[in-house]
Amino acid sequence: VELLRSWNGGAGAPLAPVKDGVRRGTPLQASPLVRRDATDQQLLNQVVDYYHRTLTGDGAEALAYLSKRGLASSEVIDRFKLGFANNTLGYRLPKKTWKEGQEVRLRLASIGLMRDTGHEFFGGALVVPILDPENGNVLGVYGRRIVDARPREGQSRHLYLKGPHRGVWNVEALSASREVTVC
Repeated sequence: VELLRSWNGGAGAPLAPVKDGVRRGTPLQASPLVRRDATDQQLLNQVVDYYHRTLTGDGAEALAYLSKRGLASSEVIDRFKLGFANNTLGYRLPKKTWKEGQEVRLRLASIGLMRDTGHEFFGGALVVPILDPENGNVLGVYGRRIVDARPREGQSRHLYLKGPHRGVWNVEALSASREVTVC
């Protein structure tokens, strides 16, 4: 749908009728989500940005979950760059049969964003990035599985990006407040 909309001049643009019968052309491809020359940090930032766009664009399930928790404010979603991993990341990567597609998937697996099976690690989860307050880089990611209401045995609803877990600090609130609640 995204490809057709962009091909036809924007969201909601109707397809133009073809007078000569069948219209032929080159296959449509989505613009690449990640750059081949990106560092691991840039890949992580780009995927988290994609998840954020997914939540704000078509994340009805995740928005309903946030609403139930009292967190559906667009200010909260944008400020903390909340996202939704709706299992479409693979569609935005080069084909896995291409060398470039294999390389990107291996790199995303080494970061922890994809499983060895090629599926998204955070698939079906609300994604909460832990951001560096200095430069906005993603330091870690927490995911709360919301699509599969009953995870398989041994499968947790709580997902963490591999690597060291870091604390979350709201630096602005720390400087502006006389009292701090630590949880």
